[in-house]
Amino acid sequence: MGDYAFRELAIVGVGLLGGSLGLACKESKLCEKIVGIGRSQEHLDDALAVGAVDTVTTDLVKGVSRADLIVLCTPVRHIVSIIPQVMRAAKHGAIVTDVGSTKGSITAAGEAVTPRRGGRFVGSHPMAGSEHSGVRHARPNLFAGSTCFVTKTPRTDLAAFARICRFWQELDSRVVIVRPDRHDRLVALISHLPHLLAVALVRAVDASGEDRNLIRGIIGNGFRDTTRIAHGHPALWRDIFSENRSEIGRVAELLRNALDDLMAGMEAPEERLEPLLEQASQYRGFLDHR
Repeated sequence: MGDYAFRELAIVGVGLLGGSLGLACKESKLCEKIVGIGRSQEHLDDALAVGAVDTVTTDLVKGVSRADLIVLCTPVRHIVSIIPQVMRAAKHGAIVTDVGSTKGSITAAGEAVTPRRGGRFVGSHPMAGSEHSGVRHARPNLFAGSTCFVTKTPRTDLAAFARICRFWQELDSRVVIVRPDRHDRLVALISHLPHLLAVALVRAVDASGEDRNLIRGIIGNGFRDTTRIAHGHPALWRDIFSENRSEIGRVAELLRNALDDLMAGMEAPEERLEPLLEQASQYRGFLDHR
């Protein structure tokens, strides 16, 4: 295998994340050969055109069967549905991971297949992306400087776990080790709820009945920055919201309470509202310091 971390990498789903992963692995020389796997030959041809993969196939079993590392980069529900087949089709000793935004159901599905019958599963979630989708928007530095969660459970193969941690570190990601349930609560707070809020804000403005052309002409950076992520892929976020709905529901209650406090504080701006605004300002400032 020479100096390569993995001789053959199979990427299932070569969109923004899968394409960026292929480009990053090529730039970092982590893999000798990269196979792109998908259901649309047109999209696979796009992946070849941008140089994200070396070869492509629409045959899932054939595509993963010789890979040393298999990364599932499709929407969450699709990962859950195909992971038993992928795990069994993987050769002995192969490692299977994913980039899914939830980890509870994916990890459970991956660990349900014993290593003796195929690959070894370790869950991953790189906190990287864009409001754009598709391999044409892929870039090799997408993961640089980002956080990547790697899950660990009592059933995790420690050798496979160590290699996956190293893999993401080689792509310049900060690895955070976490239990699947802990991951799902954390991302509900810092990723899923903000996206839900951005969508709700856009819908509220739309429901106001104001002229769309007028709104487009007068909005500033505050609104644009706050709602940018609402332009994300609807089917992708449909699956994320559905899979993590219980944790999102829990943290949404915190948001409701915060909004209630702010609305009540407006009745006494200096005594009640300003301290809330100051508290939020200080916390946000703290988050910017590393």
